Amino acid sequence: MNAIKLIIDGYGKIFKGTDALLKNISLFALTGILSTITVYFEEIKETKTMPADMSVFFAAIIGFIIISIYLYGYTLNFMNKAFSVSDENILPDVNFAPVGIFFKVLPLTIVWVLYTCVIIAIIALTIPSIPVISILLAVLLAIILVFVTFVYVAFCENFDAKGLFDITLPFKFLKPATGMLVILGLLFIPVAILSLVPSLLAGIILGISGFGGTNIPAYVGGLLGGYFGLIAQLVWYYCLVQIYREKIKPIM
Repeated sequence: MNAIKLIIDGYGKIFKGTDALLKNISLFALTGILSTITVYFEEIKETKTMPADMSVFFAAIIGFIIISIYLYGYTLNFMNKAFSVSDENILPDVNFAPVGIFFKVLPLTIVWVLYTCVIIAIIALTIPSIPVISILLAVLLAIILVFVTFVYVAFCENFDAKGLFDITLPFKFLKPATGMLVILGLLFIPVAILSLVPSLLAGIILGISGFGGTNIPAYVGGLLGGYFGLIAQLVWYYCLVQIYREKIKPIM
């Protein structure tokens, strides 16, 4: 398995296939709305005053929640389609399917969030007087959480949570997936940096073009950063699906 080839294939499949342009425009619109709402909240935070029109404020909160839920479900739908390695058209349609997927995965998400909260509470309450051990345990927890992602990858194959509530699962994924995951993580450092370049360039250009004293650079940077960040995230999950298929699934 070649990690560089996986990343290239992931980007290729996102921009290929039926209606790929329309799907990407739709994702740009969704991430753009989410980014605009985020910048709006940041403005409120900076001014430390509540907006004059509270209806807009509450509409922004509702919109943020709805789009976040949708993109979560969309990402899971994308992972499901990423299992079809022979299919070049893996970018899902922008329809209502992600909403149903979100509610399917909700019980699994709640259980794993509870697992994480309980472990964090145990670390915080039982070893407060030994900072070194607490730090080591926190680092170990962060590493384990990376492997928890494979629980969701397994769910996405058939949208079936059976057998995925086992708290020991991430430890079973360590041996087969660690090597490839480390390589992939290192390769994604420049990928993540490159995904930020369009928004940074837009901010610089707008700043020297006379818009530096306005919020326009923040909004435009948010639009581009949100979209390219989502694309990089989808490619990351595409790669995780392939690692799961080749390294983890055969031994499960």
